[in-house]
Amino acid sequence: MAQQVRMPRLSQDMTQGRVVEWLKREGDSVQEGEPLVSIETDKAEVEVQAPGTGVLRRVLVDPGAEVEVGAPLAILGAADEDIRSLLAGGSEPRTRPMPAPTGAPAPSAPAAAGRLSPPAAGRRRPASPAARRVARELGVDLSQVAGTGAGGLVTEADVRTAASRQAPAWAEPSGNVEVIPLTAVRRRIAERLSASRRTAADVTTVVDVDMTEVVGLREGSGLSYTAYVVWATTQALREFPILNASLDGERILVKRDIHLGVAVALPSGLVVPVIRGADRKCVEEISREIEALAERARDGKLGPEELTGSTFTVTNSGAFGSLLFTPIINQPEVAILGMGKVADTPVVREGQIVIRKVMYLCLSYDHRVVDGAPAVQFLQAVKRRLEQP
Repeated sequence: MAQQVRMPRLSQDMTQGRVVEWLKREGDSVQEGEPLVSIETDKAEVEVQAPGTGVLRRVLVDPGAEVEVGAPLAILGAADEDIRSLLAGGSEPRTRPMPAPTGAPAPSAPAAAGRLSPPAAGRRRPASPAARRVARELGVDLSQVAGTGAGGLVTEADVRTAASRQAPAWAEPSGNVEVIPLTAVRRRIAERLSASRRTAADVTTVVDVDMTEVVGLREGSGLSYTAYVVWATTQALREFPILNASLDGERILVKRDIHLGVAVALPSGLVVPVIRGADRKCVEEISREIEALAERARDGKLGPEELTGSTFTVTNSGAFGSLLFTPIINQPEVAILGMGKVADTPVVREGQIVIRKVMYLCLSYDHRVVDGAPAVQFLQAVKRRLEQP
């Protein structure tokens, strides 16, 4: 039986998503569970699976369009099935040009390649996938570009020509300015981090950790420093559960389950996949899961259940050479632990100066919920487990 494929809610606070790419074409056979469309949410780009088996009869939303949660994206059904009832009642794609009203002037002759076309401003134009990609990269509004392709199709050349003619007013006359559009992911990152800084009474405390013993354990194992820190963090959270909490209005919600978010840097921005029940897993299990989640994140294959529900976050800036930093709390959590790089450092041991492998751990916490004493005690508990694993 034919059915509408609708924009799914891929995170708890998602209200709309952007269609990045259809992975099937109209007329293609589709199996239930097979990747059907790539959707960009405020957290990441996710491949959405087909809800049933059949033929992709009609694509209702073109790539690049932002659609409300629950809105129809496509129609899936048998090859000879009547789908007119699913197309009725406002289900026709809002992204396709609407017919001109009776008495409207006839369209003018095609404009030159890349020329802006004010009369059609705001109306969606048919464009090739390459044109849409380049338009996102250069910050060009496709509704303002007249296409020279078949049927008025906007081509990549049209977009590049338009970009060269509408350089921003602040750009250098030479054009030595790269325009990077603010994607939904980057926009959401900006909103969440700004909200965190506006609302949380954040404080950062730092300790140095002698990682020499962990370095020895890692030899030949391939296990990451992050895996050891995540393991030590989950065990310390058992001792100090107030850091595994969130602030909900006038209530502090202390979570019994420990679900660790591990920040992963992508070209499009930072995503935080979640290791569920991390306190019940050993270092080897945590390391394998981090690697698998990071690979899925890079491939854009993380599902909504893998991106939501974290109760505490660990982020590793040391992987890029940072010594220490002040991480921003990933709300609604109340704390985040940042890792610096592991470096040869002179330290005093038994009155002698020796070289040890030292890393700084940086804990940012919301002072509205967490007092300084448990915050420092928590850090010391993490430190102890890493120095004496």
